[in-house]
Order: sequence, then structure tokens, then C-alpha cells
Amino acid sequence: MTQTYSNRLIAAVFSCAIVPLMSAAAFELPLGPAMLPGLAAAAAAVMYKGAPAAFVARTSLKGMNRSRAIAWLLIFIGLLLPAWTYAGIVDDLNQLFLAGIHPGYFLTASFLIASVMSLTVGSAVGSLSIVGIPLIGAGTALGVAPVLLGGALVSGAFVGDRTSPLSSSFQLLRFASGLTTRRHLRTITPTLLISVPLTAVIFLAIDLASGPRTSFSNVAIPEAATLLLSLLPPILLLGLIVRGKSMYSCFIAAIASGSAVAFIRGGDPASWITVLWNGTDRVNGLVDMLPFVLFIIIVGAFCQLLEDTDMLQPLLKKVFHGSESLGTASAKTTGAAAAVALVSPNQSFPILLAGRTMLPYWRKTYGPAHMARILADSTVVFAGLVPWSLLAILCSTIIQVPVTAYAPAAIFLWLSPIITIGYSSWLSMKNR
Repeated sequence: MTQTYSNRLIAAVFSCAIVPLMSAAAFELPLGPAMLPGLAAAAAAVMYKGAPAAFVARTSLKGMNRSRAIAWLLIFIGLLLPAWTYAGIVDDLNQLFLAGIHPGYFLTASFLIASVMSLTVGSAVGSLSIVGIPLIGAGTALGVAPVLLGGALVSGAFVGDRTSPLSSSFQLLRFASGLTTRRHLRTITPTLLISVPLTAVIFLAIDLASGPRTSFSNVAIPEAATLLLSLLPPILLLGLIVRGKSMYSCFIAAIASGSAVAFIRGGDPASWITVLWNGTDRVNGLVDMLPFVLFIIIVGAFCQLLEDTDMLQPLLKKVFHGSESLGTASAKTTGAAAAVALVSPNQSFPILLAGRTMLPYWRKTYGPAHMARILADSTVVFAGLVPWSLLAILCSTIIQVPVTAYAPAAIFLWLSPIITIGYSSWLSMKNR
């Protein structure tokens, strides 16, 4: 059911959505209930334009049902990290990473270690909780500027948050774009292969310009048998993903193998269940993921109402004319993503909103894969730069560096949108 919605009515709907969300984020309240006023406002606007209540209910349920698959994946993500932590897998990987650091290249190593850990666990907050705290301590002992180290760690943390199939933002964007896991991963890889080496080179230049640093005591690498056992679940997970198995199978295998390692090492079922549910002092458990799952389901209903009524399409048509080059369309999409991220208190809302509302345009022009790449390099990483974003606040809390302080040094987060626009422009010139 398509109607024309005034700018004032659209602004009212988004005010009812964003203001409660920002308030909930500020006071650390659950985001799910905070999204209900926005859903109610969208429903009221649609009914004000003449849609029957049955249409609103049917559309909302459709959006919730579409979110069911991603909700299950989020539940699996909520189980994976505590399962691996309880098994000692995460600690062994952390020791392996720390053992290879040279003090003279500490910023570069910190960026790369955070990148590998975030790719492994699929979480910016999780990777910072695991490697960020010991690296901050070691960096302080070496005299590394906390601002630079914070920027390196957050940059690395967002490499995996953007790219790992275990990441909730990866799965949300894949869902919003309508791509398979393999195609989405293939789509967002080219710009990653540019931005990661370039970021590493910049941090290396800073390391070299900083001069020699005093050494710190070496960290022992775990024994070969211990390390091999800890590497089996990550290797199994990677192998299943490469072979194109369903993410359900990948997560179940990763959780099961990690749990098997825990029991081999003497874990007991009661403690295992407690950790999976409650998490640990460093990582969240399933109980912390469930409110986020509820939030995603409600956002799904909200976005479905916007999508099925074409509420935002007149605004998008003013921005996207359909005749732009890929580079110009990419720049406009990045700008729109930045605007949405600036008024959003978390990462998932702008991913779903931008993805679902811009998808019709990209389907008609250059294809959803390009949109997925652009949003991965903009919407996903912008969440680490906005001072009132919940994700940025969590990152700041872990590394003990204010968002406004580490943001200028979060080089990967700044390079990603620039590189993706440049990559699109290069493709445009190449295909002329």
C-alpha cells in the first residue's frame, strides 16, 4: 500500500523511534521496549494514510518473521564466545598473539592482533575484552600513547566486526541486502584487502617514527598439545565456512567442538551451562544477547512497515536519481549512512534501516552486492566513531580511552568509507 508521506510526518515517526532509543542507550536500558514507540508511530502514520489495521498487523508480522533467521544466528553468536572462553580456547589464542609482539612495532602488532581476534570471535567488544586489556597494560608499560593504542585496537576490532561471518553486524547486513553468506563475504573482501594493509602501514610508520621502546617480559606460548587442541574449533569453523555450509551448521559445530574441549579439560556441565547463560567477567552470555534479539525483531517490523508503504522512497528519489555513476551513488549512500549513524544510539538500527530502505534503488541500478559493500565500509564502522553510540561507548569503556580521544587515531574506520568510494569510482571508470 503506497501513499505519499509528508516530511513532517516522517520526521515525527523517526523522532518517536530515535529519541527513546538514545534515552535507553544513555541510561543503559533495554533497547527492545525503547523501539516500541517508533513502531507504534510508524503504524499510526500508516493507518492515518488510510491503511487498515489488518494491513499493519500483517506487515509487522511479516517483518518479524523475516527477522527470525537472523534472530537464531544472534542466539548462536551469544553462545559461541562464552563456550570458547570456558574451554580456554580464547586465552590460549591470546597468549599466542601476545608472545609474538616486538616492542618496536607495538601499534602495528596491536592492530593486527585485534584484527585476527575479532575475525575469530566476530565481535568488536569481545575482541577488545580479550586482547584489549592485556595490550593496554603492556602498551602503558612501554610508554605508548593511550590515544594511539586505543585507535589501533578499535581499528582492529572493527576489521572482524565488519568482516567475520560470526559477527552480528555481518549477518544483519547480509540479511538486509538479501545475500548469501559466501557472496556477502566475497563482496566485502576487495576493499578490506586495501584498507587493512594501508592501515597497518600507517601504524608501522607511527611506530618507526616513535623510536625504540623498552622491552617487556616475554609471554610464554602454550604447550604444543594444549595449543593444538585449542586451535581445532576455530579451524573446524573456518573449514565449514569455506565449504559453504549453512551458518546454523557452522555455529552448532563451533559451539559443540568448543564445549567438547572444555569437557576434555575437566569442565563440568553445571559450570558450562552457567557460563553459556551468564557469560564471564570478560564476555557476555546468552542472557545478554536475548534483549538484542528482541530489539532486532521489533526493528524488523518497523522496517517492514517503511518498506511495504514506500514511506522513504520519495526522499530517496530526491537523493538518488538513477542516472549517477557507481562512484557518485556510493558517495551519496555513504553520506546517507553517516547521517543515519549520527542519530542512532547503536549499530544494528542504521544497518537494517539503511539496507532495507536503499535496497530497491540498488536492485534497480548496480545490484545489492555493491550496496552491501558500501554499507559495510560506512554504516558498520561509523558506529565506532559516534560518541553516543552504544558500541563506541563499550569500546571506550574497555580500553579506558574516551571515544573523542581514540576516534582520530582509529585509522581503519576513517579509511574504509574513503576506500569504498574510491573503489566504486575505479569500477565506474573501468567499465566505461
